[in-house]
Amino acid sequence: MLHQISWFTYGSAIFLIAIVYYAYVGLTFYKTELHGIIYRLTGRKPAVSKFSDGDFQIPGYSVAGAIKPEEVDFVAQEDLSFGPPDETETPVIPTPVKNEQDIHLLGEFSEMLSEVKTLIRVINESSETKENFEMLFRLIIQKYYSLAGTAYEEQVNDYLIIEGADQFPFSLTLIELQSLWTNEAHENQPA
Repeated sequence: MLHQISWFTYGSAIFLIAIVYYAYVGLTFYKTELHGIIYRLTGRKPAVSKFSDGDFQIPGYSVAGAIKPEEVDFVAQEDLSFGPPDETETPVIPTPVKNEQDIHLLGEFSEMLSEVKTLIRVINESSETKENFEMLFRLIIQKYYSLAGTAYEEQVNDYLIIEGADQFPFSLTLIELQSLWTNEAHENQPA
C-alpha cells in the first residue's frame, strides 16, 4: 500500500498538515500578537476595546513603547520618589552608612522602625505610662540589639523624639533613650 504513494505526495501532505497545525496554534494562542503584526505591516492603528460601555478604553497596541535596555541608568535609592509623603508621617530616610559593616543591618533597621511606629501609635492611643513605654522599647531593643552602637541607633532615637515626643502623654528625652540602648546592649553582650 505504501508503494502506491510517491515521495512528492507524502511530502506535500506533511507540509499541508504542518501549515494547518501551526495556523490553528497561531490563531488560537497568539491572536493579539498576530493582530499587532498585521496592524504594523498595514500602518493602521488598531481598534480600541471598551468595557461595558464605560469610560475605560484599552488600546489594542503597545502603549509603553519598545524596551531599550542599553539606555538604563542606575539611580541611588535616596533619589527614588513614588509619590507625595503621607502628611501624618514624616518619612525616615536612612542616611548613608559610614561603616561598611552596617550595610547588612538595613533590613533590621527597617523592621525595627516599623515596630517603633507601632509602639508610638499604641502608646498614644492607650495613654500608657512611661514605664510601660520603656519596657516595650527595651523589648524592641532586645530583638534588634545588633543595631546598638550603629548609625541606625541614632536614627531610631531621632525618630522617637521627632514623632513620638509630641504624641506621648509623658516627656521623653534623647538621654533617656540612649540609656535604654546602653543598658540593653550591655545585658545582651555574650559573657
